[in-house]
Amino acid sequence: MDNLSCYEQPLLGRISIHQVEGELVDSRLSTIVILEIRKKSLLFVSQLKFPLSESVIYHVDLKLADNRILLFGCITQSISNSNSTSYHYQYDYILNTDQFLPINSSKLPNEKEEKIRFTKKADKEI
Repeated sequence: MDNLSCYEQPLLGRISIHQVEGELVDSRLSTIVILEIRKKSLLFVSQLKFPLSESVIYHVDLKLADNRILLFGCITQSISNSNSTSYHYQYDYILNTDQFLPINSSKLPNEKEEKIRFTKKADKEI
């Protein structure tokens, strides 16, 4: 199974800008509707317009089957309709988050919260 699509009930998540050009930033969370989850990316809809840049790292937080999932990555594609007030995006996960994230980041959840982080090592084990 390559993709997980949600049709009956929308899968909601939250997105924020985590890092810009290597510097941590404190941005507000915005709600997104996740349309499709792929092996290395997801597609989502938002009412906000986000910049496309590899120097901007976004943090996506969602719940799937009562499991909290935290993802870090870049928005790589914007697909918008000029007649619509919402924007469609493709968000690519960063598979090795250690190269972008400090170990003791205050924006990361505390140790008690369940978290899933994708790394190259975990990718090889699957």
